[in-house]
Amino acid sequence: MKSLGKTRPGRWLAYTAALLCAGMPAPAAEAPAPVVMLQLSAAQPAPVTAPIELFNGWNLAGWTYLAAGQPANLADVCQVRDGVLAVTGVAGKSTGFLLLPEVRENYRLHVEWRWTGTVTASTNGGVLLHVSPGALQQGLWPISFQMQLKAARAGDMISMSTAAAAEAAAGLTASRQQDSSEKPAGEWNAADLTVRGDTIECTINGVAQNKITRTVPSSGRIGFQLEGHLFELRALRLSPL
Repeated sequence: MKSLGKTRPGRWLAYTAALLCAGMPAPAAEAPAPVVMLQLSAAQPAPVTAPIELFNGWNLAGWTYLAAGQPANLADVCQVRDGVLAVTGVAGKSTGFLLLPEVRENYRLHVEWRWTGTVTASTNGGVLLHVSPGALQQGLWPISFQMQLKAARAGDMISMSTAAAAEAAAGLTASRQQDSSEKPAGEWNAADLTVRGDTIECTINGVAQNKITRTVPSSGRIGFQLEGHLFELRALRLSPL
């Protein structure tokens, strides 16, 4: 029997009806992919009343690496070298995200990053805001808002999993508002994100690139998306509004 392959729903129904009329059993419908959940302990938002260094420059105490929602070996994907957090994982073997433990709301976040490997159109990573427990998108990515670090797309804002904003429904992207303001490969870039209530604004190297509003959720943990590409992070700092 010829394989149905990626048969469209309407064609699948017609095909099934034809089989039934011929007295043949109907093919089994494709089972939905299992839903993978991220489990996080409940916590109230920790206030930001003074500058907080998220990375101390010599170790990753308090950081967690999660792959498919489960804690994995942090040393497999990143190291601390010369005061920077170096993401060293191999493409296809280090897809997941770094996560900090505190729930946060109403703050400014400063992040500096640079690509240290060959940069192509697929060179990718991201800053995750409002990471919350629940269903993982593609079994990998948590409920969150991702500020894209992808080469040439830094400043895009993606509503991950069931997170949603007025400018980007769940699973969709609010594209950056200006031409790329990224620096050449190998140079340090700076992103500044302001989280005020249910609004997130971001600048890339001083250029205002995006703003999303009516975000749900409006608080959560901070994380960094890894997709197997070499890059470095430094100067990860929270400041009060």
